[in-house]
Amino acid sequence: MDILKTMLMTWTDDEVSRAWSMIAEEGKLRKNKRTRNMKSSLAAGDTVSFNGRAGLVTGTIVRIKTKKAIIAVNGQNWDVPLAMLKKE
Repeated sequence: MDILKTMLMTWTDDEVSRAWSMIAEEGKLRKNKRTRNMKSSLAAGDTVSFNGRAGLVTGTIVRIKTKKAIIAVNGQNWDVPLAMLKKE
């Protein structure tokens, strides 16, 4: 990280902008990979957890959509991105 900080201090604005774009693209690729992996390992009825507004939340999958899943938690349904889920 120190090397990156040094590089950022010496790069031009254009180089920083290009680096930012590269990092953002890599983040998107990794998120999409996590989503694909999670989708292939989950099924309706599985117990999963995720970080919600009130901390760690555990629930049961009702339905899996393209990029999100419907999770039943204490009688309420939550629409949660697959990349946020952890199988219990």
